[in-house]
Amino acid sequence: MAARHSECRPSAIAFVWAASVVVALTGTVRADQPEGDTRFELARDAAHAGDLDSAMQEYAKLMLEEPDNVDYVFGYAQALFWSNEVPRSLLFLEQARRLAPDYEDVWKLEYRALLTTSDNRSSISIEEFRQMAAERFPNSEWHRAPDETTSRAIRWEFSARRDSLDNGAPDWEQINAYFDRNITANALATLSASASSRFGTTDTQFGAGGSLGVGQYWTISGQLTLSSSPSFLPDTTIDLGLNRRFEHGWVGGARWRRRDYASALVNSFGLVTERYVGKYRIAYSLDNAHLSGEQAVVHALTVNFFADSGTRIGVILAAGEEIEIVDPGVLLKTDVNSIALTGRHPVNAYLGFGWQLGTHKQGQLYRRNAIGISISGGF
Repeated sequence: MAARHSECRPSAIAFVWAASVVVALTGTVRADQPEGDTRFELARDAAHAGDLDSAMQEYAKLMLEEPDNVDYVFGYAQALFWSNEVPRSLLFLEQARRLAPDYEDVWKLEYRALLTTSDNRSSISIEEFRQMAAERFPNSEWHRAPDETTSRAIRWEFSARRDSLDNGAPDWEQINAYFDRNITANALATLSASASSRFGTTDTQFGAGGSLGVGQYWTISGQLTLSSSPSFLPDTTIDLGLNRRFEHGWVGGARWRRRDYASALVNSFGLVTERYVGKYRIAYSLDNAHLSGEQAVVHALTVNFFADSGTRIGVILAAGEEIEIVDPGVLLKTDVNSIALTGRHPVNAYLGFGWQLGTHKQGQLYRRNAIGISISGGF
């Protein structure tokens, strides 16, 4: 037995030696692996583990170092999508698709994102995307048109706001409800209701409208709002808009609004341009209102910051002239300047809350200091 045991020892030693060599080689390969690859793996693992904040922070650093690395761009877009930041995800998915036109996983996620949101910041329509995908991946089925019986997401928001006015002017309170639903991939329907209290009375409004994608880049929108026995709000308000998406995150548009008050008619025409740059959205708008031959022009600048966590913070600056109702049946053109801070914070993928703080100087008449809160979600 002793001799047999001695014969087995070289095999055992060889096994241990081979195992140690494998471990050593594995450790050497891991140690020699480029730092970027290691960080990419950490970011990817964090995203799949649900730690999306850490994943996006690491992906963002990697993209700064290598902006043309499709894996980094796609990873960041994927983490945004899983964080329910679908519109921002579309911007990076489009970039990833251009960096690697044959990367099918990028196409698949971009298609899901296009179907998921009505806030399409991509420069391509769903119909054109399907056609391009069918040409590039003719043997795949994922890009086929979805069954129209597929359930559509309903989004909702409830908000309340109070404006405190000085110089003895009556305060202003508002309660609002809003709903929208994707009827088709390119069509959105909206419903709204509000109750506004001012001058010792309350006016209620009900609105219906929607938006429709037309062709490759265009979106038209409209809304009709009616008031029941209004004392200070318009009897009827008609809003029409036209937007066009461009490359590199640019959006341009025009809008027209008609407000029929009991004592006057106000027509407004506006222009807006916006651009999404990384985590920021910058928008400028101009509104030109007409009242009995008078013109009132106001300029507004909006800057939004989108955090990796899904939180959105914004500031809105406005200055110029405005047509304002200062008493039931009395409309005046006054100088205005205002500043507002806004925020939206997601609780989870289905629920979020928002807030607003602002101050608005209405010529020499009064200053309005506003505070507002909202809760929103989808099902």
